[in-house]
Amino acid sequence: MKNFFYYLQYLVVRVLWLPIQCVPKRRAYNIGAAVGWLVFWCGPRRRKIAINNILGARITDDPREAKRIARRASMHFVGHILEATQFQRVAHACDWHDFADHANLKNDARELLEDTTTPVLILCPHLGVWEIATHVVSSFRPVTVIARALNNPYVQRFLSGGVLRSNTEVISKHKGLTQDVIRRWTREGRVLGIVCDQHAGKHGIWVDFMGRPASTFTSPARLHLTTGHPIIIGTFIRTGPYQYAMHGDTIRFTPTADREADIRACTEEINRHFEALIRLFPEQYLWSHRRWRQPPSNN
Repeated sequence: MKNFFYYLQYLVVRVLWLPIQCVPKRRAYNIGAAVGWLVFWCGPRRRKIAINNILGARITDDPREAKRIARRASMHFVGHILEATQFQRVAHACDWHDFADHANLKNDARELLEDTTTPVLILCPHLGVWEIATHVVSSFRPVTVIARALNNPYVQRFLSGGVLRSNTEVISKHKGLTQDVIRRWTREGRVLGIVCDQHAGKHGIWVDFMGRPASTFTSPARLHLTTGHPIIIGTFIRTGPYQYAMHGDTIRFTPTADREADIRACTEEINRHFEALIRLFPEQYLWSHRRWRQPPSNN
């Protein structure tokens, strides 16, 4: 029975995909933003989560302003997804510099990104246009992305076939990083991208994130400390139709004899970089996720 419903969902996605392909390229974001506006007002539970998260993170103390930011974030989320579905049509045979302004990248981050021989770990929050970022980066370096696979295997295969993430290898986070993936990352000088700002549950450690304790994944810190490969923490911020500003900095953490303390310190440093970016561009962050939850009593 489950497979039957999965297949029905897949058919719905394929049917909806046809009119999406007819969307005028320059109007894609605005159409998506209109859908995001409807989603915001028709989803009271997610709306409340987003507003409470904005207030709890002290982005603003004004509930009306928090609602406005949450509404804009919902509009941006759907708008950027719809724009991402059109990106290949716009970017065909163009150079990535035509879309991504790297003026806000620190010098060492830009050099690492353009060095096609050095393996690099790119970490980003759900901020800006993370789906389009994979398109741009994969245009000049092989990219592997760790992402949560959809429950529906038919839809997952359809989206993985280049609809959203062209020229990008997607590894399900449930399968984890195998030794083969890590070897290819090192040998081929690949970019390994992880969006790692969501609730980690029992798999994470509780560290500060935007002024409150949050369960945070430690796998990026462990990878960095084990391999020594540099970290770029950054994001692509949308500045206009198919125009994006790249923001990024590097982390090179020097390990000590206390590995667990190093993992915690590195994870905290990653969160601090995420926080700085989110506070700059709160209207492009995914606030509707239940990022902050009750820590266990023994934490």
